[in-house]
Amino acid sequence: MSEEILKALMELFALIVKQDGGMLASEREYVKNFLTRQLSSENVSQYLTLFDEHAGPVNDMKEAKDTNVKPSVRDSVKILAICKKINRTLNGEQKVIALMRLFELVNADRRFTPQRMNIINTVAEVFNIPPEEFRSIETFVTNNDVENLSDPSILLFYPESPQCRVCEKMQAGYPGTLLICVRLDSTDLLFMKYISGEQLSLNGLPIFSGNIYIFPKGGSLRSAQGYPIYYSDISSRFLSENIVHKISFRVENLSYYFVEGHPAVDDVSFSAEQGQLIGIMGGSGSGKTTLLNLVSGIVKPSFGSVRINGLDINDKNAFPEGVLGYVPQDDLLIEDLTVFENLYYAACLCFKDKTKEEIISHVGQTLLNLGLYEKRDLKVGSPHNKVISGGQRKRLNIALEMIREPSVLLLDEPTSGLSSRDSENLMDLLRELTLKGKLVISVIHQPSSEIFKMFDKILIMDQQGSMAYYGNPVDAVIYFKTLDAQINSSVGECPSCGNINPETIFNIIETQIVDEFGKYTEKRKIKPSEWASVFRKKFPLPDEPEEMEKPHSNLDRPSGLRQFSIYLSRDLKSKLANRQYLMLTLAVAPLLGLILSLIIRYIPDPDSNIYLFSENENIPIYIFMSIIVALFLGLTISAEEIFRDRNILKRERFLNLNRNSYLLSKTVMMLIISAIQTFLFCAVANPVLEIRGLFMYYWIALFTTSFCANMLGLNISSAFNSVITIYIIIPLLIIPMMVLSGAMFPFDKLNRKIGNVEKVPFIAELMPTRWSYEALMVTQFRNNRYSTTMYSRDGESYYSLQKKISESDFNRVYRIPELRKRLAAAGHGNAAGDGDPAGRGNFTTSGHSNPADHGNTPGRDDFATAAGNRNRDLLLLKNEMMKISDVYKVPEFSHTASLSPEAFNSEIADSLDSYLSRLDEIFSKQFNSAADTRDKFYNLNSSRLNKLQDQHYNYQLEQIVTKYFERHKMLIYNNSIVQNVDPVYLDPVKKGALSFRTHFFAPSKYFLGMSTDTYRFNIRVILISSLLLYLLLYFNLPARTINFLEKFKIRKRLISK
Repeated sequence: MSEEILKALMELFALIVKQDGGMLASEREYVKNFLTRQLSSENVSQYLTLFDEHAGPVNDMKEAKDTNVKPSVRDSVKILAICKKINRTLNGEQKVIALMRLFELVNADRRFTPQRMNIINTVAEVFNIPPEEFRSIETFVTNNDVENLSDPSILLFYPESPQCRVCEKMQAGYPGTLLICVRLDSTDLLFMKYISGEQLSLNGLPIFSGNIYIFPKGGSLRSAQGYPIYYSDISSRFLSENIVHKISFRVENLSYYFVEGHPAVDDVSFSAEQGQLIGIMGGSGSGKTTLLNLVSGIVKPSFGSVRINGLDINDKNAFPEGVLGYVPQDDLLIEDLTVFENLYYAACLCFKDKTKEEIISHVGQTLLNLGLYEKRDLKVGSPHNKVISGGQRKRLNIALEMIREPSVLLLDEPTSGLSSRDSENLMDLLRELTLKGKLVISVIHQPSSEIFKMFDKILIMDQQGSMAYYGNPVDAVIYFKTLDAQINSSVGECPSCGNINPETIFNIIETQIVDEFGKYTEKRKIKPSEWASVFRKKFPLPDEPEEMEKPHSNLDRPSGLRQFSIYLSRDLKSKLANRQYLMLTLAVAPLLGLILSLIIRYIPDPDSNIYLFSENENIPIYIFMSIIVALFLGLTISAEEIFRDRNILKRERFLNLNRNSYLLSKTVMMLIISAIQTFLFCAVANPVLEIRGLFMYYWIALFTTSFCANMLGLNISSAFNSVITIYIIIPLLIIPMMVLSGAMFPFDKLNRKIGNVEKVPFIAELMPTRWSYEALMVTQFRNNRYSTTMYSRDGESYYSLQKKISESDFNRVYRIPELRKRLAAAGHGNAAGDGDPAGRGNFTTSGHSNPADHGNTPGRDDFATAAGNRNRDLLLLKNEMMKISDVYKVPEFSHTASLSPEAFNSEIADSLDSYLSRLDEIFSKQFNSAADTRDKFYNLNSSRLNKLQDQHYNYQLEQIVTKYFERHKMLIYNNSIVQNVDPVYLDPVKKGALSFRTHFFAPSKYFLGMSTDTYRFNIRVILISSLLLYLLLYFNLPARTINFLEKFKIRKRLISK
């Protein structure tokens, strides 16, 4: 209280007592006692003299006469001026206390004259004291009789009263004591007085019968012999009449052990109820946060249970949703949204049936109650780049849970990093929640004396997760000082100032043994288990009946579709509000497209400035790099999306919201961003390189690749718990996709354990880049305007004619000559073995020599080798005859089944030779016909075709997709001929309904008996891959796998030890 206010109060006291005949000695004595409680002894006389100057001399009459003379005009004006002066300075609590002291002053000699009451009424009106509270104060001060104390704001406690916890305590140690308490709702102040011959103490200081005292939060009233009566005992009685939903919170034998067997929480038991503020304290590593995670249901206990109204919180089927609220230590705010928007979206996810207007009104009222309404339009910012203060951030974090009013609110170090003033304001907010019947449990670190005393009960955690104490905060100091056998063990608070030093508790708990040299050792005097054992023996968990009413929940979740729209709206608004993110997201793709296209816009002729698309040798590189850009953009924009929301998701877990809605909103947001980025990239790069007519093909391929990378990035974001780890993983994913895309290294030139000569290696099939690169390369070659130009009335395009030419050329030049060679070798072997019943005589095949040529008599091994070669030749012939009949529109060879060692003879050989001659004739005709059609059309339209070719056809790309410079045009693999040239003209062989794997750059794919062009098929594969990645994300398989591997490594390490 300031000097100015105290002087004003002295004048006000003086103006009251000088009415009706002047001041009495009892009134002056009251003022003196009042000043003694407020000031040091040397200052009392100064203010008492000031009071005497204004009040005048003491009236020696035993009883002053009451008069009807009203205060003089001068006194009235002075009273009003003093009240207005005080009113501008005092807060609500101080005004109530001042009014209470005025009543107490008049009550000193019980002279409640109209003049004095007029002054008190004037003070109450100026102070804006509610009329009902004025009457409660008057009744409380002026009456000591039970019959006259019938006021809803006043409660009486005495030993004979039944069914009352306070009265039960008063039965021993408080004989004949009447305890009278009044609670004023507007300020949450509790006043008390007692009528008894017993000497009581309040917070360790003696108090006297008939005097009025403030019962402070966390305070305790004691007698010489009885049990202490706590503030929470009294306040709970006032609240019990207004609380509709009861809560019994019971923790029994709760334990949790790490994988290696060390206890994090060890056999903790306690109980709490509605209207209580519980604090959890302990040193670093004592298991405070783990205990909070256990009682919140985030972590399942190894042993024990946590029950609310008899229901286990880990029984998801029986326990109702929305009962618990959780505020972690980390920030829960979306930094790019405003204060209002953060709370608005939290409210939207909690209330299904409220309209938008009702939610806005509810949010506004909540912000008003928290003192944040003026800040509602400010961005919250990040913890490191604050726009609102730390205290305001904490209040807003708590408001995210308060908005739905959970029955039990759990907080992890809410005052961490706050100033002492902000910390006290925050604790006042939590205390207000308890007045509404909520149970609040908070982990607290290094609280001040005021905050420490605010808690109804405190739970002290010791090392190894053991519980050292649970009970009243002030009694905690007494309890440990008593066990430590300290001299002043009965004193919990400082007698002069009433402060408590919570560190005293931990100094006692963690006392270390002193060695013979007087130095502290690392060994503790009393082990954690010993503290826990002593407490359990002294204060076993009482066997109290639990509330059987189902815990109340205000949670009313919207539908999954509505949740999706809320999530999407929230995410979109936060991204649009972040201008730096928005600018970079929109600018990076076109910028990369511009840089890439300008760098690789190549003109081969150094003396020419004319750019021709057909002569740009960098087009295949552009296709590859554009895919890598799409992949990179997709991964980088999504890699932190879920990781950034991990704390918000932890809180929203208590709402049991639809995970699919959240993930779909993220997926759609990534899809939108990727679509815009890839569109801008193509819109800039393709025109620079003059890629014409295929914009949608490029955009869709790059978009689906980027989207697949989005899904991969979301999986990474969900699986790992470190940003550094996430960005280390990205190169480990991109580099294999680059290597196995088919652009850097031909698949048939890879390590034989990985590569494959007839189809793409399986490991490469898992890479989205392989599908998108093939799709774009084949499409650019096959679907450009030059390749699709019609060369005949039959609808044959340049590509289809070239395909026939390629097909005919390979069969005439490579396949048929090789088949003739193999036939000759097999037929030679058959002739040499006429006398061999089995037909396994000598033969010569390509790559093998006849033993007779060396003049040597063949041995058994030579005959076996020759027979093996002949069998392979026949098998190759048989395989090729079946392939030819399946792939090409030619007559089928009628003796395919006879191409076996047992059935093969000279007649079959002659028939096959004739068949091969017919095939050669067919393919020659096909070659000549296609070439003639092509050449005739070209001769007639050469200028137009040349222009189309320059603008739409690329020679370098043609060389790649046709393997123009391949040395080995034909390979023998698995007793079959493999075409290793012109893959873009080679249709795949049907090998089963579900077999879709083909050679690289195949023009089409077979699946489920249907042929689909490569572009459409590959895009579908990428989309299916994205869907599979979404399913992995939905079931959280990457994170579960990593957690399993980490636990497995720990177990393995323990076993090895």
